[in-house]
Amino acid sequence: EGNQGPYRLTGSENEPFIIVLSGTERVYVDGALLARGQDFDYVVDYNTAEVTFTSRNQITKDSRIVVEFQYSDQNYARSLFQTSTTYASKKMKFWLNAYSEQDAKNQSLQQELSRSQKRLLSEIGDTLDLARISSIDSIGYFDNQNLYKLIDSLGYDSVLVYSVNVDSAQYRATFEYVGSGKGDYIFSNFNALGKVYKWVSPVAGVSQGDYAPSRLIITPKRRQMISSGMKLNLNSRLSLETEVSYSDNDKNTFSRFDDRDDEGVAGYVKLVGDIPLSRDSVPNWIMRTKLNVEARESNFNPIEQYRKVEFDRDWNTRNKGFVGNQWASSLGTDFRNQHGNFNLEGQQYLIGTDYSGLRTAVNGRWNQNGFNAKWDGSYLSSDTDQKNEFLRHRAEVSQSIGWIKIGYKDDHERNSFRSNILESGSYEFFDYQVFIANSDSIKNEYKLFYRERYDKRSDSTSLIPVAKARSIGGELQFTELKNQKLNFVTSYRELSIIDSNLMNVNPENTLLGRVEYELRAWKSAVTINTFYEAGSGLELKREFLYIKVNDGQGVYTWIDYNGDGVKDLNEFEIAQFVDQANYIRVFTPSNVYVKTYSNEINQSIYLRPQRIWSVRKGVLKFLTRFSDQARVRIRKKINYFDGNEAFNPFVTTINDTNLISTNANIRNTLFFNRTSSIFGAEYSYQNVSNKTLLASGFDSRFNRYQKLSFRLNIKRKFTIKMSGKIGNKASEADYTSGRDYNLNYFFIEPSLIYQPNTVFRISLDARVSEKTNAVALGGEVSEVYEIGTMMKFNQAEKGSLQSGFKVVRIRYTGIQNSALGFEMLEGLKPGVNYTWNLGYQRSISRNLQLSMQYNGRKSEGNKIIHSGGMEVRAFF
Repeated sequence: EGNQGPYRLTGSENEPFIIVLSGTERVYVDGALLARGQDFDYVVDYNTAEVTFTSRNQITKDSRIVVEFQYSDQNYARSLFQTSTTYASKKMKFWLNAYSEQDAKNQSLQQELSRSQKRLLSEIGDTLDLARISSIDSIGYFDNQNLYKLIDSLGYDSVLVYSVNVDSAQYRATFEYVGSGKGDYIFSNFNALGKVYKWVSPVAGVSQGDYAPSRLIITPKRRQMISSGMKLNLNSRLSLETEVSYSDNDKNTFSRFDDRDDEGVAGYVKLVGDIPLSRDSVPNWIMRTKLNVEARESNFNPIEQYRKVEFDRDWNTRNKGFVGNQWASSLGTDFRNQHGNFNLEGQQYLIGTDYSGLRTAVNGRWNQNGFNAKWDGSYLSSDTDQKNEFLRHRAEVSQSIGWIKIGYKDDHERNSFRSNILESGSYEFFDYQVFIANSDSIKNEYKLFYRERYDKRSDSTSLIPVAKARSIGGELQFTELKNQKLNFVTSYRELSIIDSNLMNVNPENTLLGRVEYELRAWKSAVTINTFYEAGSGLELKREFLYIKVNDGQGVYTWIDYNGDGVKDLNEFEIAQFVDQANYIRVFTPSNVYVKTYSNEINQSIYLRPQRIWSVRKGVLKFLTRFSDQARVRIRKKINYFDGNEAFNPFVTTINDTNLISTNANIRNTLFFNRTSSIFGAEYSYQNVSNKTLLASGFDSRFNRYQKLSFRLNIKRKFTIKMSGKIGNKASEADYTSGRDYNLNYFFIEPSLIYQPNTVFRISLDARVSEKTNAVALGGEVSEVYEIGTMMKFNQAEKGSLQSGFKVVRIRYTGIQNSALGFEMLEGLKPGVNYTWNLGYQRSISRNLQLSMQYNGRKSEGNKIIHSGGMEVRAFF
């Protein structure tokens, strides 16, 4: 109830972490296909396989969400073959399709299979749960993985104990959650390389843990299908269509056991005939009669689902596990004319001896003189181990009266399951809505609605009321405003629980809203874009770990502050120099979500007076030298509902315990003489803050500063640049210790640039800065004095050579070997430091580019550090 997402998608074999292939998803809510996009119905994060719904679709306890998608799971090299052939003439159409997708069982990609493991797979047939083996692997010592030593303990052998000792930490293992009391390990703690697990001794032979060092071997699979069909036009009003399909679905190509259930056949026959109900050459009414028969063996496995998304719900077979050959048939008559149609069908559906159902369905539409109607109803009677009756109808009618449209729509279902009693799965609901909207005669669009829903559940004798929900909302879209666009969507839902014993759902009041506004005024001298959205949903707790990469290709560096050899979470810093950047930080999603109330604003304002005053004189002419660009983007989630904090994105305090996560960036830049070649200046204000919810706590950072800079060309060859910044930077984390600081800082950077032509450039640069930590956090102070030079030499259409040299003197009053020391010393040491660099880039050909880089530095009491690299890029 009231959860817009994100909703996590899992694989067909319940794989928790998958990557969805972009654009392959189809998302349905209550049987209706939705459109992707922030401006439409939903957004999807393909890397984390999460779907989040926008304010246009309010998700409630009653929403039926179905997502079809493809995802990447290539554990073996895979071959795919598809072909189709079609022949068509005036009276006949014939087609033949073939599809084959097969894993190469001896070419595994993400797992290595030993002979014994292959032998195991050859013996288990299609019982894939038996493909579980120990994940303990002797790999030797690596300093970038969590490793264990193998010992005997209390009479139990092969016990894993976490270790960082080079002599004993030689075993790696992956741990699976197997359920409480079914494993011998428990989760111990996080470190920078991931999770660490601890062995617990069984009590009286009964396991006390919930994890086991095991893994499931993914079996190689094969899916094949051949289908062939034809359509015959027997005469001008009668057609016959038929198709036969064969499928082969082998879940484990290593094994020949259970192969008898791999193959299946299916087919259908459809006969359609049109009968005119008058003798006119263009009849007012046509009666279309349809006969459709489908047969499908229990082992038939289609490549994609061909039935409509709620077929199994229409027949009450969803998640029931019925098995057997399937037989479906329908006979219907559809009366049609230019205003609409009325369709009546009788249907039958059988699944072996497990299920037998008969269904009568009616649907249609009508559109005439501003009156619109759609309806859909059905009655199902089915037999399983219970008697089931399922009555449902949906209808929508509206009438356009001038420039408005008045409408009504409803949805009713009564679904009862009886054995000796009225089963608990029985229910009834009635959902109706009245609305006022614009007719098609005007451009601006609007819709206002009021909606109620009543739910009933079984108390074993009858259906009694358990819940009532009321909703109100609207949508406005103004498109006729000159140089402006305005969209507004909002809805409010109030849920009341009448009987909490039969419906265990928390009553919620849910408000969703969105505003989009765009303005381009005075020849685009003023440009404004606004996006605001508020709602409720979930926030995923995240875990992160550090992965070692090739030297110089990472972002973070590890500094063993406590000297214990363990890579703790608080010992990784953003690298200041290339040779330090050996690790990347990777966030991994957990399975734990927290209920949140969220809001987001995205605002941009661009002012350019020169667009309208460029030909003016005096004060207005002077104002054309200025321009201003402002951008505000704030996304915030809190864990409790408060009117001000839930809807006001600017009420954001990083250390507020109710703030779950935030990502805020507020920036404004005022330019003066932005395009002038002689003198220009700019003033910037920026406020960046973010807070991330981790599985073990929070990680938050904050940086706010003001910056003033200018440039002056005193002669054609000489340029003076000057910039100054004053600000405040803070870090706070409760998942570890030693990472909190609050720095006030400033710096001044003057530069003198000599550039006689476009080939050569040299500059003399200096910097003076000071950082002071808050007194409550230690009061440390650092002073940095820097002077240096940079040179660049260009060769037209060939390449460029650049070099630099700096002398940096630092005074620091705190502890060097700490997170704060690394930040305030900028990766250097107190005293005099020297840094230099040399780089060369050359275009070898039109699409080949060679780059070489060399960096060096020297600090007091330390040896010189040299680092170099070479890169070749090919452009296609």
